[in-house]
Amino acid sequence: MVNEKKIKDWYNQRHSTKGKDAWRPYKAYPIFLDYLDVKSGRKLLDVGCGTGYLLKAANQKGLETYGVDISIEGVKIAKRISPNSKIIVGKGEDLNFPDKFFDYVTCLGSLEHFLDIEKGIKEIVRVSKNEALFCIMVPNINFLFWKIRKAKGTEQQDINENLLSLKQWKNLFIQEGLEILKIYQDRWLMKKTNIFFKLVWGVLPLNYTYQFIFILRKKTRIGA
Repeated sequence: MVNEKKIKDWYNQRHSTKGKDAWRPYKAYPIFLDYLDVKSGRKLLDVGCGTGYLLKAANQKGLETYGVDISIEGVKIAKRISPNSKIIVGKGEDLNFPDKFFDYVTCLGSLEHFLDIEKGIKEIVRVSKNEALFCIMVPNINFLFWKIRKAKGTEQQDINENLLSLKQWKNLFIQEGLEILKIYQDRWLMKKTNIFFKLVWGVLPLNYTYQFIFILRKKTRIGA
């Protein structure tokens, strides 16, 4: 049975073994800040910050940056990569930050691994300002190449990985009080495939893409 300790152990092992190369390289992260059209001087929180490359990119754009990750080994690496960021060990379902504190919140490839996804979204909403923007990247259970290869997600299926469809992710975010502004395809894997798959990926409908990148904000309440 998956529990918090097993998840921590898995990520600690991953970061201890692969170090700063545990996940994507630095050059993969600035695009997420472009999607948010970030403004310098504002506060950004990266939930599940991993090796800290998103924080480094945000810091270089003049943002005040904060990170949280369940892995103590990941946090050690992130602090070296982005020394100007305030980074702590913690769970996404229990963020140790004040209400309405952040202008931007990112959560890239992490939410699907939470033991309580709904609580994680509620926490992200709680710590964000009313006008905050969110960038959340999550996997697609209907990813075409997984279906062709009869695969069931990434290697993180070994611990905890919740795969949902585009409609299911949309409904979940709306249910938790978020408004969807834009949805992008995650095209990072396309850079590492052969020419045939690159051509296929270039015309792949959103419903069959690898991961969805949601840009969201809190729903505006009439009279608020």
